[in-house]
Amino acid sequence: MQPPLLALADELPNYDAIALSPGVGWLLLAAVTCLAMFFIAHRDAWRKLWLRTEDPRPIAAVRIVFGFCALCNVNGLWELFEYLFMDEGLFTTDLAQHYRARSQFAGFGDGTAETEPWGFFTWGAFVEWLKGSNYSPLLFNSSPTFFWTYLVFFEIAMVMFIVGFQTKWIKWVAWFLYMGIILRNTLFWEATENVYRVFFFYLLMSRCGEGWSVDNWLRCRRLRKQGRLSTPGGPGGGAGAIVETEAEPEAQTKTKTKKFLEPIYRAIPAWPRVFVILNVAVIYCATGTLKNGPVWNRGDAFYYAFNLDHFYRLPPQQLSSYFGTTLFRLNTWVVHWWEALFPLLVFGLILRWHRREKIPRLDGWRLWTARIGLGGFVAWFYGIILYSYPVHYRAPAQGVRLFGKVYLGDEAIPVIQTIVGVAVPILAALVVFGYRKLRDRQDIPRADRGALPWLDLDWVCRWLFGRRVWLMLGMIFHGHLILTMNVGWFSPGLLALYPAFLNGDELALLSTKTGQFLNKKLKLPMPAHVRAGEPVPSADPTLRPELLPDGPKRRWAGYRDGYQQPWAVLFTGLGLALIGVIRRFQTDEDMWVRLAKLTKNAAKFDLPPGLTDQATLIQANWFVLMIAVMALIVITRRVRGLDFNPWFSPVILLTAWLGSVLAEREFLGMIWVVLAVGVLSFGACRVKAEAPKPTPTRDPETGRPTRPWAYGPVGRTLVTLVSVYHISAVASTQFPDKDSWSTFHSDVDNTFKHWLRNTQTTQGWGMFAPNPPRSNVFLRVTVTNTEGEIYDLNTDVYACFMPDASEATCDAVYPIPWISYTRQRKINRRIAGSEGGHGSWYQKWHARWVCRQWELEHGELPRRVELYKVTYPIPSPKEVFLNPYDAKAQYNAKGSHKKVHTTECKGAVSGQLSNEMRRRHGLPEIDEDKIRTWNKQRCRKWEEKLIEEARERGEEVDVLDPRFDVCPAVPKEVRKAKFARGDDELMLDED
Repeated sequence: MQPPLLALADELPNYDAIALSPGVGWLLLAAVTCLAMFFIAHRDAWRKLWLRTEDPRPIAAVRIVFGFCALCNVNGLWELFEYLFMDEGLFTTDLAQHYRARSQFAGFGDGTAETEPWGFFTWGAFVEWLKGSNYSPLLFNSSPTFFWTYLVFFEIAMVMFIVGFQTKWIKWVAWFLYMGIILRNTLFWEATENVYRVFFFYLLMSRCGEGWSVDNWLRCRRLRKQGRLSTPGGPGGGAGAIVETEAEPEAQTKTKTKKFLEPIYRAIPAWPRVFVILNVAVIYCATGTLKNGPVWNRGDAFYYAFNLDHFYRLPPQQLSSYFGTTLFRLNTWVVHWWEALFPLLVFGLILRWHRREKIPRLDGWRLWTARIGLGGFVAWFYGIILYSYPVHYRAPAQGVRLFGKVYLGDEAIPVIQTIVGVAVPILAALVVFGYRKLRDRQDIPRADRGALPWLDLDWVCRWLFGRRVWLMLGMIFHGHLILTMNVGWFSPGLLALYPAFLNGDELALLSTKTGQFLNKKLKLPMPAHVRAGEPVPSADPTLRPELLPDGPKRRWAGYRDGYQQPWAVLFTGLGLALIGVIRRFQTDEDMWVRLAKLTKNAAKFDLPPGLTDQATLIQANWFVLMIAVMALIVITRRVRGLDFNPWFSPVILLTAWLGSVLAEREFLGMIWVVLAVGVLSFGACRVKAEAPKPTPTRDPETGRPTRPWAYGPVGRTLVTLVSVYHISAVASTQFPDKDSWSTFHSDVDNTFKHWLRNTQTTQGWGMFAPNPPRSNVFLRVTVTNTEGEIYDLNTDVYACFMPDASEATCDAVYPIPWISYTRQRKINRRIAGSEGGHGSWYQKWHARWVCRQWELEHGELPRRVELYKVTYPIPSPKEVFLNPYDAKAQYNAKGSHKKVHTTECKGAVSGQLSNEMRRRHGLPEIDEDKIRTWNKQRCRKWEEKLIEEARERGEEVDVLDPRFDVCPAVPKEVRKAKFARGDDELMLDED
C-alpha cells in the first residue's frame, strides 16, 4: 500500500525525523513545564507587569495611527472592490459562502435552485453558522448596492474609531465591519492583512479611547464645568488631586470637605499594550528565523527583493550593479539578524522595568523553583537540539572543516553535533555569568568600578537591548521599504505599533515639544501648557479617590486589595494542564483513522468500520476549563474569607484523571468531570482566613509610588486565564514546520484553532522565507472571441516588455515612478501559482470572471479564456556587477510563457452573466438553461446530516419523519423509502 500513498503526498517525508517526533514532543512538554514553573515562581513580578494600570496615551497613539493605516489599507483596494467583494466579481455570493465559510453555511440555502431555498434550513443550521469564524455580512448579500452601503458604514465607523468618539462600542463595530470586508475574499491577502487582524484585536481589549480622543475631551469639558478636573497649573497639574473645599455658603457651620479632582488622562489596564509589544517581537523573530535559506545566508536577499518588477518604484538595476555584492549584502545581514534577535528588545524592557520597580529578589523555595524552571527549560531544549538535529542536518558538498581536517557526508554529522553540544552549554553559562556580573556591578558606585565604569546592566538594557537601537533600525528598515519599494500598508502598519514601546510621559513630552515647535514656527494655536513646554503628567497612582464620600463610583483609580491565588492552586492548575496533555495523547486517533481520511479524500474509498472505531477523544481544552472553574471559584471564596486547603490538590487531580478515563469509556461526559472539579474546589475553600493587607500607595522600602491593580480579584483572574491561554495559542503557531515535530504539531494547532480564528489572531509571518523569489512572475490572460480572434488583455508588467508595447500599455501596467499601490500584482502572482502553487485553484474562477466581464463589455460571450504564467530569471549579483541588466532585454532573451489554465466559457459554471446581472446593466435576459450554475445540494446533505446525527444519538430513525423534511430536496435514502411505501412513482438512475 505504501507506493500509492506516497503518490498522494506533495513531497517525500523525512521518515527518520518522523520517528523521533514523539520523543521531541515529550521533551518539549518537559521544557514548557519547566518554563511554567519559572513563571509561577515569579508570580508577583508577572502580576505587577501584566495587571497594573498605566497611562492611556501610548495605546491611544496606536489607535490613531493604526486605525488610519487600516482604513487606508482597505481604501487602497478601491479599484478591486468589484472584483473582490461584489457578486459581479471573482466569486458570486454562493461561491464566496462555499470557499470562505463552507462548514458555517452547510445548513444555508443559497437560492441557486428551487431545491435550495435561500436561508437557514433549521435552527441547528443557524447554530452551525454561529460557530464561526467568518461572520462577514457580505457572505449573505454582496450586490453592488449592499456593498457600497456597507462601505459607507465602515468608513464612518473607522473615522469615529480613529478620532475616539464613542470608542467603547464603536471599536467593536469598526472591527466587525473591517473583518467583514477582508474575510469575504482572501485572494489579495498579504502579511499586511495578518498585521491588521491581529493587532486590531488587542485594541479591542484595551481602553484605547481614554486618551487623545473626542470621548476624553468631552469628559474633561464636563468635569471642568463642574470644577472636578485637575488642570495644568492647578492642583495636581493635570495628574489628579484631592483638595479641601469649604462647605456651601448656605451651610450653618463652616466645615471643610475633601474633593477629588480627576486627572486628564485616567489610568487604564496595561496588559493589551504588553500584548502589542510581545506580538511585534513574534512577527520580527518569526520572519527572521524562517529566513534560513542560502540566499539569505549569502546576503543576496535584498538584491533579489529589490529587483522584483512588481515592487520597485524606480528601476534599481543601475544601483544594484554597484552595491549588489557590497552594501546590499550588509543590509541583508543586518535586517536578517535584527529581525531574528528583536526579542532582545523585549528582554531589555522587562529587565529595566524589573529594576526600576525594585522587584524583590526571590528567596527560599521560590528561588530554587525559578532556577530549576529556567535551567530545566534550557536543558530540555538543549536535549531537543541534540536529539533531532542529526536527522535535519545536511552536510555541504565541500564538507565541514575542523582543526584542519575535512569531514564529508555522514562523518560531518557527529562533528556538527559535538560542536552544538559543546557550544550551547558554554553560551548558557556565559549568559548567566555575564548577567550576574552586570547586575552586581550596577550596585557599585561608578567611581569604584575601575575600567569601563559606564558598563552595567542598565547600560546594556538601554543600548545593546534598548529601544534607541532596535526601534531606530526598524524605522530605517521600514522607511527604506516605503521609499524605494511599493509594498502597500505593511510597513506603515508595523510602524504604527511603535508608540506602544514608549510610556505615557515620553509620548507626552514628545507631543508637547512638537506642539511648542509648531506654535513658535507656524503660529498654530496651542494650549498654554504646550506653549510653555510643560507636558501633562500621567495620573497620580497614589490617589485613593474611592475612599472619599464623593469619590468616583467606578474604580478608574484601580484596586489595591491584596487578594491572590494560593500557591497550591497555581501548581494544581499546572498539574491539570499536564494531565490534559497526557490524556489527549493517550486517546489520540490511531493510524487507521488518519489513513481512512486520506483514502476517502484522495483515493475515494472507505476503510472497513472495524478498523476506524476509536475510543472517545479527550480534548485538552476540557482541562483548561477545569483550571478556569477552579481558579474562579477559589478567588471568589477567598474574597469571602475562605482559603483553599492544599490537601485537596491531589484529590482534584485524581478526580480529573479518573473522570477523563470514565469519559473515554463513555460512562459520562467531560462536562460532569468539570462540574466535579468545581464542586471539589468549592469544598476545598473551607478554611477561615483574614483579608490580606491592601497594597500601600508607596513601597515601604523604596518610597516609590506603587501602581494599583487594573481589576478586582475576579477580573485579575479572568485576565490572567485569557492571557496565558492566548500566549500559549500564539506560541503554538510558531512551532517549526519540521517532520520531527509533525506527530503533535497538528494536534496542538487543533487545540487552539477556534480561539485564534474567532479572535482573528492566527499568525503567519513567512515573508520572503526561506528565500526571496529569484525570478519575476507575471500573469497573462488571453481571450478568444466567437470569431476565433485572440486578444491579449495586457494584464501585467510583461506587456510593457513586449517589442511592440505602446506607451499607453506601459503607463497602465509599468508606471515609472510607481507611486500608488495596487494588489492586482499580488493577485496575478497568486493566480499564476508562483507562491508555492497555493493560489492555482483560483485560476478557473478568474478565467470565468473574465468570461463574464468580456460578455458585459462586448455584448457576447467569448469562446475561451486562457491563462499563462510568464517568468524570467533575475541575474545574480555577480553577473550584474558593474554591468546592469535591462529588464526588457532580460525578459525577451530568457522569458517563458506557460499555459496554466483554459476555460471554455459556454460550458463553465458561473462563466456567463446571470439574468440578475443583466437586469442591473440593462441587458436583455436570456434563457436560464443557457446559464450554468452550481447546485451544491446543501439542503439534501443537511437532511442526510440530521438523519445521521439522530442515529448516532441512538434514536430509532424513520427517514420519513417530518422533522427530517426541511426543504424540497430529497436524500437518496428518503426517496427509496417513499418509493417502497408507494408515495413516489419515480426512481432516479442514481437510486
